[in-house]
Amino acid sequence: MIAGLQPLEVVGLVVSLVGLIPVVLQYRAESKWFTWGYILLVVGMVATNLENIVLAGFLDIVEHVVGVGAAGVVFLAAACLRRKQVIEAEET
Repeated sequence: MIAGLQPLEVVGLVVSLVGLIPVVLQYRAESKWFTWGYILLVVGMVATNLENIVLAGFLDIVEHVVGVGAAGVVFLAAACLRRKQVIEAEET
């Protein structure tokens, strides 16, 4: 089971979990979509590591749909919304 884990994927999981600490601690309403995007990346990393142990097919889909696809869409929306906020603030 654990022998199937890839060292680079485990390191990625550890780094993403450690990085989650400041993201959550510095949460602000203005940046909530960036926070959700990061959380989706972490979900993808968890799925990446678990797929080597259980539910390989399902977790592979979760990794790509949630951890890559949904996170990318959320980050895009977050960037667009934040840019709109900055432009509106400059105009006032």
